[in-house]
Amino acid sequence: LLDAQAATPARQAALDSLLAAKDAGLAPVLQQLLQDPALRGAALRGLAAYEDAKTPGAILEVYGSLTGAEKRDALNTLVARAAFTKPLLAAIAQKKIPAKDLTADIVRQLRQFKDAEINAQVEKLWGVTRESEAGKLQEIARYKIMLTAKGAGEARRGRAVFARTCQQCHTLFDVGGKVGPDITGSNRGDLDYILQNVLDPNAVIPNDYRTSNLETKDDRLITGIVTRQDDNAVTLVAANEVVVVPRNEIKSLTQSELSMMPEGLLQALSEDEVRDLITYLKQPAQVPMLATPDNVGSFFNGKDLAGWDGNLELWKIEHGEIVGRTSGLKQNEWLGGPLWLGDFRFICQVRLTPNKENSGIQFRSQRLPGGEVKGYQADVGEGWWGKLYEEHGRGLLWKDSGESAVKVGEWNTYEVLAVGGKIRTAINGKLCVDLDDPAGAKSGIIAFQLHSGGALEVRYKEFQLELNPKFVLRTLQP
Repeated sequence: LLDAQAATPARQAALDSLLAAKDAGLAPVLQQLLQDPALRGAALRGLAAYEDAKTPGAILEVYGSLTGAEKRDALNTLVARAAFTKPLLAAIAQKKIPAKDLTADIVRQLRQFKDAEINAQVEKLWGVTRESEAGKLQEIARYKIMLTAKGAGEARRGRAVFARTCQQCHTLFDVGGKVGPDITGSNRGDLDYILQNVLDPNAVIPNDYRTSNLETKDDRLITGIVTRQDDNAVTLVAANEVVVVPRNEIKSLTQSELSMMPEGLLQALSEDEVRDLITYLKQPAQVPMLATPDNVGSFFNGKDLAGWDGNLELWKIEHGEIVGRTSGLKQNEWLGGPLWLGDFRFICQVRLTPNKENSGIQFRSQRLPGGEVKGYQADVGEGWWGKLYEEHGRGLLWKDSGESAVKVGEWNTYEVLAVGGKIRTAINGKLCVDLDDPAGAKSGIIAFQLHSGGALEVRYKEFQLELNPKFVLRTLQP
């Protein structure tokens, strides 16, 4: 497990086996694995099962370097035990962790401990949730006035807010968790409907979504929805994982009259974030998510194409690679990525067979009606490797080829760098494009192309995505 050079699938399988066995000596190993990006998420979730005094310090030490999803896992573990919670609240009071990172569901979990010291700190940092019906009606009215007066926000920013605050529980446009209902088909176009459900989630609670609180004999608190229970075990779906607890380890299990969706969801958001979130929720179709440091790691999860947009008969995931395969196309097809990027660096490995066919990496691009994509394309394929083309635009922008650097039929390292109006690309360390293009788009998505023509297979893997980089190619060879 501690050998970072070993194959990740084998290490993950070994970790899964140990976590399932609840090996009592695993906590120190999991704490060391917090330094390992490949296994960090599983380690963060696994630490909740072990009462080890060193766990809060180990998590807090790496917290600033975690991705958005990893921070969610870290916080859920730190609020799983009262002994873990107190160091977390101290770190927030000292501004080592932003108070805004504690979403409403996590704050509600803190209150479940019914600890006077914890409650006092929560109220100081977060405030008191309004409980009265009159208070909720006033809050709904206040937000409606604000949203009506200030108008719509930005849907792409709103999707980033949704991912941070809602997506772990709710699915929208086929992306998200299964703890709460899928809201894709709900009445999201109605502002009153959205505000009533967000601000007063306990008004009407389907039985399937009532919260249960489970306390283990070693003082772990788990909040979730019970999906199965028998004489041997109880299965709960929590915000970030599915937990199976043997009956002989349970101290208490109680069902609440509250929904899994917490009150106070909007309380930690700025007015602009609320406007952006509501605007996104009202969208009739999916939009790309504005890339931020918190969500950039969600570009590709290595397992499926959640958040991506394209013909899934042509695009698959195999061995952690994005694979486009066709027996021949009459028109181009694209797989569009989930993030909307401004200045960025993108590095990947690409392999095309046969080399006579064509693919490419679209960037700063946008979807057009009918599934076409408009924007820059760093080309892939015989006679085109390393050239820069603007699809549905000005055509060929950089005609010099990078063919001499290509390993035909093998994996090739492709780097794309875009800062302001300047673009550079490199293949296997050789500079291909060096263009200053003030007229070009300054933001958009990344997408992969399957070009019309004969049968082909193109594979993309090992993605590295960096926001706001310096304008220096990282892979360039002297």
